[in-house]
Amino acid sequence: MLVAACGTVASPLPDAGRPLPLATAPGDDPASAGPTPDCGNPEVSLRPPAVLPGPGTIPAGGHLAKIVQNGYLTAGVLSGAPPFGSINPKTGKFEGFDVDIAREIAKAIFGPNGDDPAHLRFRAITTAERIPVIRDHEVDIVVATMTTNCARRTLVDFSVPYYRAVARVLVLRDSDYQGIDDLGGKRVCAPANTTSLQHIADAPSHPIPVGLPNDSDCLLALQNGDVAGILTDDTILIGMAQQDPQTRLTGDVVLDGKVVEEPDAVAVSLDHPDLTRFVNGVLARIAANGRWNQIADTWLGSLDPPLLPAPTQPTPLYRD
Repeated sequence: MLVAACGTVASPLPDAGRPLPLATAPGDDPASAGPTPDCGNPEVSLRPPAVLPGPGTIPAGGHLAKIVQNGYLTAGVLSGAPPFGSINPKTGKFEGFDVDIAREIAKAIFGPNGDDPAHLRFRAITTAERIPVIRDHEVDIVVATMTTNCARRTLVDFSVPYYRAVARVLVLRDSDYQGIDDLGGKRVCAPANTTSLQHIADAPSHPIPVGLPNDSDCLLALQNGDVAGILTDDTILIGMAQQDPQTRLTGDVVLDGKVVEEPDAVAVSLDHPDLTRFVNGVLARIAANGRWNQIADTWLGSLDPPLLPAPTQPTPLYRD
């Protein structure tokens, strides 16, 4: 589904009448099949230009120039994963942390009004579609709580991380479960084709991974008793717990003695290194001018319980 920045579409909130296609799923996206390639540190990305080009100064010959020629940037975002990507049921507009990152990229290309519908087109995607829409050149960027890792880097390029989440588990409030270690043999949900689904499969307690299209589908499955828990980013789970007070968060997911972190980055085609460098320049700019902090405060500042420690923008690392 491709819509303009303020296009009206259906609410992403769970619909109790919608059937759930429950299916066990052994792991992450196809990029994780077989031995994982060693890319070094997957958070390292291309260095941005010394001077970030702006409206009217985009150099010719690259994908950025094509975006300018087309007159719009196309961004793949999630529609059912608040506070990062969702559709406001009252306004019909996309909103969230990821959505605002996409808006900053569009404004850097087209100017202060670059995030209006004429210049920024959002496409609602599922987690399973994130890599295909980039590889098939159906969108220019994907900003959709997408963890950068070595397996995925064989298929798409990534910016430096713009957010670092921690994996946790959401369960029903009246259950006795205290974490993934208590869910052995139980169905645990995560969006399909995600690192979260792989973490479920990797858990020593051997829970049963269940992959569904969206985070909101997992919440509905938990509410209906079809799964015993949901494993995904802590920020998304806090949003779910606020939506449904009959749920609660457990502690951080720990695998191999380490808390599981999810460095979220912007996905770009491997064919468009100029766009990757530009996105990294935009991320550096919003770090320097305080805009990242404003976005974080808007979407994460009122979460209850609050994020502790308060989120900060990851320090960028460049390979060149």
